[in-house]
Amino acid sequence: MRVQFHLPLLTYPDPSSFALIQNGIDFARHQDAQLHVSVFEVKIPRVSPPFPPVIDVGKMSADAERSSRKCAAALIETVRDYAGKADQAVAISSFEAPEPLIGDRIAEISRIYDLSIMETSPLASSVIERVLFESGRPLLLLPTDNCCGRIDTVAVAWDGSATLARALTGARVFLDKASRAVLISITDDKAIDADLRDRFAALIRGAGLAIEIVDAQSQGDPVATKIQSVAAQSRADLLITGGFGHSRLRELILGGVTRSLLNGLEVPVLLCH
Repeated sequence: MRVQFHLPLLTYPDPSSFALIQNGIDFARHQDAQLHVSVFEVKIPRVSPPFPPVIDVGKMSADAERSSRKCAAALIETVRDYAGKADQAVAISSFEAPEPLIGDRIAEISRIYDLSIMETSPLASSVIERVLFESGRPLLLLPTDNCCGRIDTVAVAWDGSATLARALTGARVFLDKASRAVLISITDDKAIDADLRDRFAALIRGAGLAIEIVDAQSQGDPVATKIQSVAAQSRADLLITGGFGHSRLRELILGGVTRSLLNGLEVPVLLCH
C-alpha cells in the first residue's frame, strides 16, 4: 500500500503559498506517495451587533468569503499545473468550515492520512498547532522558501522521549529511502541516555543506514536554533523531532523547542505530538 500524504491549503486570511504546493508535490513524488490536497474555504459567522455598526460587517464578511473562494480556485489551478508538470497523480477535495474552526476541521481530516504537510506562517500558527495536537498523525512542516523534495540525509533531535518515538514511527517512510542519519543531542538542555541512543543507532546501522552521533551544547542559545544549526552543518534534508514534549502549561509559560521551531524554521521538520 502506498503512503498517503495530505496537503491542506488555506485560503484565509492569507492563502497558502505556491511554494508549499510545489514542495508538497515534490515530496510526494520523491517518496512515491499518493498526495491528497484539501482546499479549505471559510464561512464567516454572521453576528448582529448590539449597537448600530459603524462599518458594514455583513459586507466585510461577504467580501472575505468571496476572496476565500477566489483563492481556492487559484490554488486548485496551481496544484493541477504543478502536478501535471511533475507527472504526479493528485486527488483534490474542497471543504468549507466556519473561520474559527478551520484548524479543527483540518485536524479531523488529517487523521485518515499518514502525515500532513504544512508551511510555517505567523497567521497560521494556531491552525498548525491544532493539526499537531489533534490529528494524531505526524506533521511535516516546511520553511516558507523553496526546498528540495528528495530526502537523503535525515537528522534526528534525539532526547529519548515518547514524542520522539512517535515521530520516528511517522518518519519511517523517509528513513527507508535515506542513505544517512545524524542523531543530534543537546547535552546541556536535558539528561541524555547515551546507552539507549547507542542501541537505537546500532539498530539503524544494522538496517543498512549510515549513522552519525553528534553531541552539542546550546551554551545559552535557543535549543531549537542549535539543533537546526547542527542539522544544517550535517547537510540534513529533514529534521525529526517530538512535538511539545513538556507539559502544555510549561510550554505556555516558558516557551520551548517546538514553539521556537514553529516561529523560526530553517529546515523541513517532521513533528509528532
